[in-house]
Amino acid sequence: MDNVTHGLAGLLIADVAEQSLTRRGLSVGTRLRRALSVLGIVAAEFPDSDLIYSGPVLDMGALGYLLHHRGHTHTIVWAVVSAMLLWLVARWWVQRAGEQLSRAASTTLLVVALVGTLSHLLLDFTNSYGVHPFWPFDGRWFYGDAVFIVEPWLWLVAIPPLWWNRPRGIGRWLLPFFLIVIVAAIVFLGQVARDVSVVLVVFALLWTVGQRFVSATGRTISGVVAWVLVTVGFFVASSRAEARVREAVVVASAAASERVYDVSLNPGPGDWGCWSAVVVTGTDTTYRVTTAVVAPFSGVRSLATCRTAYQGGRMGTDVLGDLPERAVVPFVATTQVMWRSTWRSSRRALAALYATCEGYAALHFMRVPLFIATGSGLSLDDARFGLGGGFSHMDVPQPGCSREGYWIPGWVPPRGDVLGATDNP
Repeated sequence: MDNVTHGLAGLLIADVAEQSLTRRGLSVGTRLRRALSVLGIVAAEFPDSDLIYSGPVLDMGALGYLLHHRGHTHTIVWAVVSAMLLWLVARWWVQRAGEQLSRAASTTLLVVALVGTLSHLLLDFTNSYGVHPFWPFDGRWFYGDAVFIVEPWLWLVAIPPLWWNRPRGIGRWLLPFFLIVIVAAIVFLGQVARDVSVVLVVFALLWTVGQRFVSATGRTISGVVAWVLVTVGFFVASSRAEARVREAVVVASAAASERVYDVSLNPGPGDWGCWSAVVVTGTDTTYRVTTAVVAPFSGVRSLATCRTAYQGGRMGTDVLGDLPERAVVPFVATTQVMWRSTWRSSRRALAALYATCEGYAALHFMRVPLFIATGSGLSLDDARFGLGGGFSHMDVPQPGCSREGYWIPGWVPPRGDVLGATDNP
């Protein structure tokens, strides 16, 4: 998820904690209140500290970013350890000013730190990028395939209650700034379907005004409940969309043995009713990637509506659309699934890619690898993120080479089901 969403989640956690102490009759001083808010935000953002070494600071390159962002810091083990460290710092900061810190307040700070770091993992799980939270005990990737990575509904339900609960301080002006930014993005960037944008803007106005007349506790509860309902709604829609895709993979006789290995899904921003899908299928000898648009509730929001609503936008662009190697999609279209393009290779070619240095490393991250022969080797992308110019793109020289010098973590290759690989040898 984007870092603003993580920060908003941390603030909601802090508000729940503060009001829990208040309802128990405990005094929450100014320094403790600030500590809760700062700790909530920092804890919720802290797993992204892996950007220190996977990002531009150490300049590990595209491959280093793919392998190590959402890496070791995005595990339950690290979340618990880092939460303990942040808790100790928060305790020290409160007591440094001479403010008394009761056992209940100290315990509450610890809970905020733990819930905050774990909330980051949970939110990152909800989208199609994935996390592997159970490492080192389990190196598999887990994907929620439910929430868009910058989801406007989450901003809109969280910011108004948080804002009204902060009569002064930096949050009083920073939160409405973010609210204006997301509303402007909804209206002007063209990534949100027009009918959905109208609903979002009207909701933002009514929700913001309505929160003015609710108690502090009521605001926090309503914000948390609305956040949960939004997330659950997307997961229900995602589950239905995946089921519709799997049902639609009724193949022609020439590909009768083709099976579904994976379905990667993304909703339209703010839109439960329109989804883009990248589907991985294959036989004993072939490997196929196919794109589709899915309308899981076609009786309410049809495929035709989805196609029109996102014409030219993010979902309107077919990631396989410019490939000269495209083939005829062998699957049957339905009233809920519109197939777009397909690309096919052999499992032997995928295994040969896995034998190269870069391919071996990249396939510990890439969920939907798509590779095209070039004059000097292969052009490799993860089809979830576009082709050629996406952040997952890399050039793979041939032939294969030694694996020495690559820091490859023990993530299970997502396409190990096709490769027959489960972990590092």
